[in-house]
Amino acid sequence: MVEEVQNSRILELVLGIIGSIFGLLGGLFAIVFSVFASDLLYLGISAILASIVGIIGAIYVQRSPRNAGIILIVSAIWLLVSISAYAIPGTVFLGISGVLALLRR
Repeated sequence: MVEEVQNSRILELVLGIIGSIFGLLGGLFAIVFSVFASDLLYLGISAILASIVGIIGAIYVQRSPRNAGIILIVSAIWLLVSISAYAIPGTVFLGISGVLALLRR
């Protein structure tokens, strides 16, 4: 009999949630500074949406790691494009979480 070993996906879940929280904070930071530049308001909203997608991907990693890894990587890239410098910590955590979800078996 061949026994299937299931990997725990807690690391991907925790890194994804931490990255999304950093993304939410960066988005809120951009919205606060939208007083000085009106374009930052829409970029901050976009970053918050990317972080919400990142949370969904992190939760989904338990069911389908491959799809969740793709969602997490897309969320990391979206976050980086939205608020570039403010999103570096969130992008790193989301990106690592996505790559781990894709590579770990």
